[in-house]
Amino acid sequence: MSTPTNPPTSPRTVAAPRLTAVLGLILAVGVLAQGLLAGAFMQGDHQWLSWHEALGTSLILPPLISVIAALVLLRRQPDSPSALLTRIFLLVLVIVVILTGHAGRSLLALHIPAAIAVAGIAVRQATGFVRIPKFPGVQRRDADRRPAGVGR
Repeated sequence: MSTPTNPPTSPRTVAAPRLTAVLGLILAVGVLAQGLLAGAFMQGDHQWLSWHEALGTSLILPPLISVIAALVLLRRQPDSPSALLTRIFLLVLVIVVILTGHAGRSLLALHIPAAIAVAGIAVRQATGFVRIPKFPGVQRRDADRRPAGVGR
């Protein structure tokens, strides 16, 4: 019985992968900070509300810069269609989070899950497009590859 082989998939091209990763990291950390600030003002300390609003509004910048970078590099280093759609979707989702946040309690049922989705997509962008280099001095010995208790 033979197993079917999958055709090789084409690599997913991403315009400015390092910039995309850095912007994803900034956005993910910003969304996590937003959660901390929200917790602080929901405990009754309302001075944190203005910080939450200011940081939340500024979090439109990373996905906006990401989309602009992809469009600027469209001819030289184009995104794959899925990567470009992810950038655009993330920008739209951040706009939804900002608008529902400014609407207040009436839309918190949408605001919080959308913010969590933004954090997840941002983490994917931060970790998914940059290869982590292997350390040249680290090599596994044959003894490390054997199951425990065998040949020792």
